[in-house]
Amino acid sequence: MRRLGTALAGAALVTVAIGAGVAAEPAFRPIALGARPIERFLPASDQTRFGQLEFRGGLELSAPTTDFAALSGLDIATDGRLYAVSDRGRWFRAQPILENGRLVGLADPVVAPILNHAGDPVVGKRWADAEGLRFAMRNGRETALVVFERSNDVRAFAGPDFPLSRSRDVPLPAGTKAMSGRDGAEAIAVAPEDGPLAGAMVVIAEVLRDAGGDIRGWIVGGPEAGDITLRRRDGHDVADAVFLPDGDLLTLERRFGLPFGLSIRIRRIAGETLRAGASVDGPVIFEATLGHQIDNMEGMAVTAGPDGETLLVLVSDNNLSPLQRTLLLSFALMEEEPDSTATAGPAREGVLQ
Repeated sequence: MRRLGTALAGAALVTVAIGAGVAAEPAFRPIALGARPIERFLPASDQTRFGQLEFRGGLELSAPTTDFAALSGLDIATDGRLYAVSDRGRWFRAQPILENGRLVGLADPVVAPILNHAGDPVVGKRWADAEGLRFAMRNGRETALVVFERSNDVRAFAGPDFPLSRSRDVPLPAGTKAMSGRDGAEAIAVAPEDGPLAGAMVVIAEVLRDAGGDIRGWIVGGPEAGDITLRRRDGHDVADAVFLPDGDLLTLERRFGLPFGLSIRIRRIAGETLRAGASVDGPVIFEATLGHQIDNMEGMAVTAGPDGETLLVLVSDNNLSPLQRTLLLSFALMEEEPDSTATAGPAREGVLQ
């Protein structure tokens, strides 16, 4: 679990790097990035507690290039930098900046194309539709595991220079072959090495369901490898998933359509229930609608605060639409039940790690 380090002296709320685009060639290139702070998760209200999450600030991001758009997967590398992948086949990287425990800016924003197995930038929606990102140690190296929806596969990129790495296919269970097009692979999570799943991957489909209408998923590798199902509740589908250090699985879920509009929520699945052949469910610990500061939230990462608290970071996919926003939101996970009088507590300054 990544931790917060020391503060960056004099960090600005908005960090701008030279350059308005990125060439279709390997390696990161800087971009001009605007970051408008979001002070309140519920506009016109000082409320900070939402279910079991406490709002710790956010950013509305923008850039004058389509190379920065449609962010769908999110994670924090061991060096503390935030990485995202887009469904247009791009990497994004930046250093999150905190002040008084709140997310207030990003430093050194860069983008790069994702490479295929031949070392060329991925092209076309079928091969470039990256939807989920997780870092894990593989063969002694930090490795980025990226799930792609339309091709419905997982590809590995060896670090530390992920944009220079050619992709390697990760074998998936035969059951994943039932996915096609946008039916498919949306979320990827990596279990703790010291837990019962022994570092196995969990891949979850967005739309593919079993005969009972529940969401299909797979434990890939480890002692409990096999199919699982996640109970589908209230029309919500899974957008991302991530393990907590204790082995519980968080699922980020969303629902579109009338009469509900857009809503999101986070569910907590007990780690001990994740076994081959299991049908799993868990309590909803967070919910939000368009009355809150949300958009098409697609990515979720877990990191740690300076005092050991668990932080969640969410990102939205703007679909290259002028009607949508790219949001980066930070929350602290509060283990106790919500209290209507709860407010944000003090925290040291730092950068995400």
